[in-house]
Amino acid sequence: MKRTIAISLLVLLIPLGIGVSLASEQSVCTQPYLDSNEALDFRKSAGGEQPSDSTPARNLPGSSHGTKGVGGNAAAMNDFGVDYASGRNMAQNYPEALRWFYMAAQQLHPEAGFNLGILYATGQGVPRDDKTAARWFRMAAGQGDVESGHILGTMYEYGCGVPQSDDEATRWYRLAAGNWHAAAQDSLARMYLTGRATPQNTAETARWQALSTTHKTPEAAYLLGMECIRGEQVPRNHTEAVIWLRAAALQEYIPAAHQLGVFFLSGPVETRNPAEAAKWHLIAAWKGNAESQYSIGEMFDEGKGVEKDLVKAYAWLDIAARQGLSKAADKRDMVAGEMTRPRFYEAQRLKKEMLLNKSIIAKTD
Repeated sequence: MKRTIAISLLVLLIPLGIGVSLASEQSVCTQPYLDSNEALDFRKSAGGEQPSDSTPARNLPGSSHGTKGVGGNAAAMNDFGVDYASGRNMAQNYPEALRWFYMAAQQLHPEAGFNLGILYATGQGVPRDDKTAARWFRMAAGQGDVESGHILGTMYEYGCGVPQSDDEATRWYRLAAGNWHAAAQDSLARMYLTGRATPQNTAETARWQALSTTHKTPEAAYLLGMECIRGEQVPRNHTEAVIWLRAAALQEYIPAAHQLGVFFLSGPVETRNPAEAAKWHLIAAWKGNAESQYSIGEMFDEGKGVEKDLVKAYAWLDIAARQGLSKAADKRDMVAGEMTRPRFYEAQRLKKEMLLNKSIIAKTD
């Protein structure tokens, strides 16, 4: 998740307009990792054992008993590499980390490939080498690692360690987006908006061209996203729907942000993501969408996608009620009944502060 946030920041900070110049290999390739130290976390094996800080040193690699029990277990090898690279459970030692990662990667272990990609892309313990990083990310992506696929797409988009190729960038973004990788969906949306990629479905491409000539770009993207959900004018495709809705929302088209909140909260079971729903409902709520204000109020009340907070729940529900949403008024009164007097007064103060933001109440014509 931390890595996804870091990659997302890179994508969102790049202007959406035409004419974005390709930055130097050094600045673009390192940006996703150097934006935040949190993005430097190495990844342990899925389902692998996580040695505690109290693990005796004699049971760890580097001692005379270091490899006991490891054998050819790629997951264990990768996890030892993570401990050495991060300095967890033992002194930090990049050469040892590299050795363990290599042994695991030779067995096509995806996390080891990802970790080698991180080492080479950031120059930790080895000379920075984007070509080698791309090779390891490709191996990991080929073994089903979605995060590596998105990173590889970024490298193709900007020509980092691989020849610049919009087609290859789109291919990798699309693979990751199809696995509900949020940053990859944002990346693909951006490629659509700038005309550097087109949908795979010809009917969808034709519909996009028609809508974009008769509507402003964000609205056209929103309309196509909704058509992909309904499946009438174009084949139903929830992945493409979300990509188009993101394209509109990233251009501050608030109905799209609200619809993303609805989709991730109550869409098909396999696509539900309460935290992602809360993010988009909050974006729409701050821009005056009463339905999103009601939804985020409910989410704060229930602790769904956000930490339970009756003060914030009350404030959002009261603001939605001010915009004429009767169900918000009913829910607000229910929340008030659960609050202590000090918490109720705190909610009143918070609401007043929030109302200082003039966009929180929708403008009426």
